[in-house]
Amino acid sequence: MTLPPSVAPRPAVKLLADPPALRSWIARYGEQHGSSRFPVASALAFKAYTWALIEVAVGRWVTERRVVDVSPSRVSVSAEPGGEPTLEFLSLHYTVLPDDPIAGESGVSVVESDQALLDVLRRTLVENHLLPAVEAFRSLRGGGPRPLWGTVAQSMGYPAATADPALLPDRADTVRQLLSILPAGVDALVEIAELDEGHGWRPLLLRRTCCYAYTLPAYGQPCLTCCLLDDAGRDAVAAADQVEWRRCGNCAPN
Repeated sequence: MTLPPSVAPRPAVKLLADPPALRSWIARYGEQHGSSRFPVASALAFKAYTWALIEVAVGRWVTERRVVDVSPSRVSVSAEPGGEPTLEFLSLHYTVLPDDPIAGESGVSVVESDQALLDVLRRTLVENHLLPAVEAFRSLRGGGPRPLWGTVAQSMGYPAATADPALLPDRADTVRQLLSILPAGVDALVEIAELDEGHGWRPLLLRRTCCYAYTLPAYGQPCLTCCLLDDAGRDAVAAADQVEWRRCGNCAPN
């Protein structure tokens, strides 16, 4: 079945290459969340757009040790009014290790090592999609790319930071692996600390750039990871949320 152009999935590469369409969606997204200021709306929309990619690609690598290709030509990022961006695959392709049950199937490539698999994640997610997404959003909002990459860095580490410790005995090390595939210097835009929500310590990524979420009516104040907080302010937020946090330097396995 061929869908009419008005409802047919649009490859993400076309959205990123269409500044008026991207600007229109950013403005609508900001209004939906209570902000008409374009710099704030663009930061929020960028976080939502890139999370739609990272949740799927990094989540699958963390849980299955498979890389699903989210290159812009292979996926559509649906950006409809009134909802969060969602990812739809236009063509599905995996890269796996030799012992994976789907190795040898159609649409599946095989690499020989964990490092090679991580390199594929770097190419398909970071180089093919996050890099052009950063540039597309940056060109509309102005300024440098640092705040956008700070958002990417925090999101990249989140699936591993919150994974079941039975799946990842050393979650902090896995976070570092994921940060290592980002462009040079981006890993320094977050600090790996630790958080205990009542179930033991896990990695917590503290931001060194601002995502502007604190400006929204739904938040009203900085969250625990916000770069605007000093340690005393972070202690106060943690107490209000009934959690504990600590700086860990070189985090031990957890």
